[in-house]
Amino acid sequence: MKRSVVLILACIIIMPFAARSQNEGIKAVANPRPIEKSTMYSQVTQDLALIQDQGTTGGATSPSGLSPGTKGLYLEPGWSQGSVMLSDLNVMDNIFLRYDIYHQQIQFIRENDTLAFSKPEEVKCFMFDNRKFVYENFQSNGITGNSYFEILSDGNCKLFVRRTVKYHLDSDSESNLTDDLYIRECEYYISKNGSIAQPIRACRKSVLCAFKDKEKQVKEYMDNNNLKMNTCDQLKQVVAYYNSLQ
Repeated sequence: MKRSVVLILACIIIMPFAARSQNEGIKAVANPRPIEKSTMYSQVTQDLALIQDQGTTGGATSPSGLSPGTKGLYLEPGWSQGSVMLSDLNVMDNIFLRYDIYHQQIQFIRENDTLAFSKPEEVKCFMFDNRKFVYENFQSNGITGNSYFEILSDGNCKLFVRRTVKYHLDSDSESNLTDDLYIRECEYYISKNGSIAQPIRACRKSVLCAFKDKEKQVKEYMDNNNLKMNTCDQLKQVVAYYNSLQ
């Protein structure tokens, strides 16, 4: 009898908190068990994309004694102070954020707890370290999907970069690895006049194909400026020039 009363009281106490989290589209992020921590914090990341000007900003140290996070899973190794605009245009300002690339989650801190938005579409955009990220539709190889993108160039034609974890090699199953290995890759996309984002590669042929409506002017611009189109900075330069022609 006593056990039944305790269970009923526990349900009464917990249910309001659970309902609140579901209504806000927020869920708690489980902290790793102690046995997992030594492995997780020594994971390695390799970035296969050629993005020469996309150096990390480092992120802030962990607030309130919370763990700074796992190397390889997050865009930055630490937390960064920023803001989130929700799809209903409400803004969460001056909060600590981190972008979990592996799980495609935006995580934040509330009252010393690490939480995440349960549905990415509930986030319109988020900003930190003078960088802006949006949740957009994209089309690639005949497949339509949606993902988080960082805006590299804004205007009528936007240049995005999409980051994903392509491979995860587990040290428990790979005898030659002492730590887990996360291999990240980046893909560029452009969106013209609000259209669905399409992939673009850092090469002259792909750029000229993407800007067929201004192909002659874009080609002349690349030739005059000796652009080989093999870096992120040169992609941004051409997109800015293309926007100036509008």
